[in-house]
Amino acid sequence: MSNCWAHCVNLTLAWSQTIGPKVVAANDEFVPQEIFITNSLRRLLEIVIDLALNFILAMLGVITNILVIIVYAKQGFKDSVGISMTTISIWDLIKSLGGVMQRMAGPISIFSPVYALTWTNICLVVFNYLVSFSTYVTSVLAGYVAVERCLCVVFPLKVKWLLTPRLSLVVCTLTSLIVFGWFSVIFGIYDVFWVWDVTLNATIASYKFSDFSNRNSAVLFGYYNLSGTLWPMVSLVVIVISAIVMSTKLREAAEFRYQRKETVAAHAPKSSDPTAKSGQKLTRPVSSRDQKVVKMLLVIIGLYVMNLSPRVAHYMAKYIVEEYYYLRTYHNLVHVVSYVILFFDFFNGSINLFVFLVMSTSFRATFNEIFTFNKQNKRSR
Repeated sequence: MSNCWAHCVNLTLAWSQTIGPKVVAANDEFVPQEIFITNSLRRLLEIVIDLALNFILAMLGVITNILVIIVYAKQGFKDSVGISMTTISIWDLIKSLGGVMQRMAGPISIFSPVYALTWTNICLVVFNYLVSFSTYVTSVLAGYVAVERCLCVVFPLKVKWLLTPRLSLVVCTLTSLIVFGWFSVIFGIYDVFWVWDVTLNATIASYKFSDFSNRNSAVLFGYYNLSGTLWPMVSLVVIVISAIVMSTKLREAAEFRYQRKETVAAHAPKSSDPTAKSGQKLTRPVSSRDQKVVKMLLVIIGLYVMNLSPRVAHYMAKYIVEEYYYLRTYHNLVHVVSYVILFFDFFNGSINLFVFLVMSTSFRATFNEIFTFNKQNKRSR
């Protein structure tokens, strides 16, 4: 078992030209420098944070996002919120599935360290970036939802006719394709190859930077690090500004209701139109339904702010410090920071069901209609 964990993080850089078993000498193996984080501490944090906590959260995310999709499908996608939240849940489901698949090396290692190491290396190439790219898509979609709800709150009569479910479907689909396509070139930076491991005495799958990556290293990694910084940063700024505006409008709506009650109490015996004699110019309040939707979205937005902030800082560091990357000087530190960021990613991707159940009456009613059997039990009695 210990050999498996050790080899899962000591990544082989055998520059083979053909696929087939090859013996890797010790001096050809990448050995991470122990700067800030030692190899043993990194392996411990990998087991505790990534292979345990992140695995559990990813499994939870698979279940909760399937339930969210089922509930919104049952409701029939009658409004734009249902469309956008379902699209986000689909990407969160993809992210969670990728996280579960990538961390299956833990259970596999119980039966075969060789297969576990092979699984780890292949899944890092296939699923590692899928999880990150899905997070970028959901963050941009969250920014769209924040702007959409902000417009509905600020200009309720002017934009509701425009923000239809059909428009929301088109925007969410295009956003998903554009953002995911923007990063898809990064899938080509690694090559998987087979190599003979002298310690495990078996042929395993490993990975290395591809020829395409080596030829275009500066441009490719600069493009990725800049994009990985700008997309979530712009989304974060948009989300925060929209949240501030919506919070302000909610406070104004609360003040409107309070002022109206006071005015009614003061002028009810004299006039049926209290606002006319009050001398106060009151703005149109936000509807009760919109207030509930906005409050729910503000909670979700807060989760995205918590999720995106460390990711933005992480990718800014990648962009500024050239050696802050995998298979480079700060290999160990990058791994540990990535474990923490993934924890926030999977947490954010698994929590929406509980937010909807607590804060959305219609969602909770539909959920109970589908998944509870109280009515059937009463009828059977």
